Order: sequence, then C-alpha cells, then structure tokens
Amino acid sequence: MNYIYDVLLNFQKEYYDFFDWNQNDNLYHMRKVPIIKVTNLNLKEIKNNIIKFDNNLLNLINNKAERFSKNTISKQKYIFIISNENECLALKLNKNGIITHKSSLLPNEQDDIIEISKIQKITTLNYKIIKKQPINNFQTRFELENKKFIIDELDKIYKQNNFLKLNYLCLECFNHTEPTINKAYLKLKQEIQKANKNFIKLYNIFKIINQK
Repeated sequence: MNYIYDVLLNFQKEYYDFFDWNQNDNLYHMRKVPIIKVTNLNLKEIKNNIIKFDNNLLNLINNKAERFSKNTISKQKYIFIISNENECLALKLNKNGIITHKSSLLPNEQDDIIEISKIQKITTLNYKIIKKQPINNFQTRFELENKKFIIDELDKIYKQNNFLKLNYLCLECFNHTEPTINKAYLKLKQEIQKANKNFIKLYNIFKIINQK
C-alpha cells in the first residue's frame, strides 16, 4: 500500500474545497495516510453521496493512518485518501464502514498524491450508496452554512404574522414592497436560493438583530 506523509486534512460532514477552510477548523496533521486509487465513477459517487463500504476495506485501512497529536503519534482507525489521478478526497469512516467526514487537500499536497496514484493500480471498492447528497451548485461554505440560519429567521417572522418586518426586508432587497405577507415571504425565500448580494444583506440584517 502507498502512503502520503505529512499532510493536513480538514474533516467536515460536508465536503468543502480547501479555499473554504476556516481558521478555527480542527485540522488533522497527519503523519501518514494510505492512498487508494479508484475509477472516475467511484470518486464521483463517493464524493457526492453517503457511502457504506464493506468489511474488506475496513480491514485494509484499519490503523494504517497516523496523526500527530501534541508530542505523540496516534493511529487512526479508518482514515484514507482516494485518487483518480485528477483529484483526491480524504475520507473518515465509522466502525460500520459509513463515511462520516470528508476532506479536500491543499493543492500542493493533492499534486503529490496524484503523482503517487499514477504508479498505482486501481483498487476495486465494494460499497453501496445509502443516501444521496444534493450537489451544492458551487455554493461556498458560507452560503451553505448560513442558508438555514436565514430561512429560520424568515420562518420565525412569517409565523409571527409580521407583515411589516417582511416588507421592510423586501424594501431593503428589492426597493419595493409586496401586497401580501405570503408574496413577501415567498419572494424572500426564493431570493435565498440565488446566494447573491441580497443573501449577504439578509444575513447581515439578521446578525445585527440577533446581537441586540
């Protein structure tokens, strides 16, 4: 089995590109991580879905990864990296073989892994898709994490039947009001899906309101 040494991983429940990493994320400084070469289809399915692998893979990677932890090195049970010679993806599994976290890699470290994978043979992985994940349509981590926050705030105002406040938000976003509370609510909800400047405007308004 081939390994990559001295890499940083940023495991999150959702996949984020390296430019969406946050300063307060709990980064894994890995001493070594096993690399498995897969097909293009494998990588696409594994990246975009919740996957359950069979026990053969668990046995193959069990305790093969190592993490720097303070002044010690600790073995990591089910962490590995897949590559198709074009991109890479780090995965963390639970004891049942289900993906719990994913990580992108820093560009220079990804390049190193791709070079290693070029001399590897493709490994056949047995897995099943247990939950499909919607493609994020190139939304940033900020947009993905804060969309729910904005929706919850709008829902709260709507349930309070606060037509005045919803129309104030419409005026801020669109420079006009709506004739009914339902139209105002739906128009704002639709705007959130676009993740445009009004998305940021609504986020900032609600953040200010919640700080008061």
